[in-house]
Formats: sequence, structure tokens, C-alpha cells
Amino acid sequence: MKNYVILKGKKDRLEIQLNGEIDFITLRNSMIEKMKEAKNFIGEGKMAIEFTGRELSELEENVLIDLIRLHSNLNIVYVFSGEKIKELNYFSLFHSVSEEGPTKFFRGTLRSGSQLEYDGNLVILGDVNPGSLIRASGNVLVLGHLNGTVYAGMEDSQNSFVAAMFFNPVKLTIGNKTSKILQKEILDTNRVKKGSFQIAQIKQGEIVIEEWR
Repeated sequence: MKNYVILKGKKDRLEIQLNGEIDFITLRNSMIEKMKEAKNFIGEGKMAIEFTGRELSELEENVLIDLIRLHSNLNIVYVFSGEKIKELNYFSLFHSVSEEGPTKFFRGTLRSGSQLEYDGNLVILGDVNPGSLIRASGNVLVLGHLNGTVYAGMEDSQNSFVAAMFFNPVKLTIGNKTSKILQKEILDTNRVKKGSFQIAQIKQGEIVIEEWR
């Protein structure tokens, strides 16, 4: 079978280059063969993926995601899709956080009732579930769902920020400012994450939440 699917590892994701000229059935079959061949090479664990080279419908994308899960040991936790997401390099933000002062890294899920506090920056490599609380005197960066309560910065801080892959906090406070936008929906932390990376910071005396580029 021709090489219609090419896998390319990046530091923060697995890029899957797709042939844009063949029909989807042929592409699907090629994906199955490629994942079987590369199963040992790509290993196992949580992984973000990005499809390039071909525009996919939501149904086609979901079919390919299911095939990857079926024929590999990967747990797909994030899909980069759409031009804005493809251009996003949140790891530059990740490195800038760690360079700004003492930084604590936490790997795992903060479940309801959990609290995580640190006098410095906090980086959570996982999800922050509803009912959990995180508090940092510096910045907060969540590489997963942010569904809990978060406090960032000292009381008079104007420069701290909170950023997350999927931004949906119950309560958000930066310095002495609290966001007026409260959580509207509890997100399913088990589903594949799609969306834009967002950052909250104080601008003109108010908390502003924007897509981060």
C-alpha cells in the first residue's frame, strides 16, 4: 500500500500527514496499516495529535481517531484542528512560565475536594475537576481541562495570568479581581479535547479571557 499516511513526531504532539487526493476509504485503510506498522515505534500513553495535509469533516476526523485508538496503545487527549489551533505553540508559554520564578509541576488529575497551593508558579499536567481548588502567588498553567476554582497572583498583582487548554473555571481570581463569568457547563474530562488554548489576565483593571497565540 502506498504511503498515504505519514507520522511525524513533534515535541508536543504526533503530526499525522494525510494524502489530500485519495478517497476517504482508501485513506482509512492506509491509516489502519500505518498504525499497525508504527504501534511499537510510537509507544503508549497520553498524546496530542494533529491532522495535516487534508481537510476532514468531523465524522471523518472521529473515524480516524477511533482507528488510532483501536490499532495503537495511544490515549488521545487533544486534537489540534483548524488553522488557529495549528498555529498555536503553547509550549513557548510553558517555558516562559518556568523562567519567571519558582515553579511547581504537578502531574495528574485534581479531583473534587483536592487543593493545590504554591508560593510561585503552578503548572498542572492534567485536568482540574469541579470542586477542586488551585492557588498560586504567580501564574497558573493547566495543560488539560480547567473546571475548578483558581486563584493566581498576590492580592495586589496585576501581571499574573491563568491559562488552560480547555478554559472553564467555576471561579477565577487574579490578584484582587474576580471574573464575572462563571462556569456555564461541566465539561467531560474523558472526551477528546478540541478547542482553543485560552489565557486570562488583567487588562485595564478587569480580567480579560482571550485565545492565546
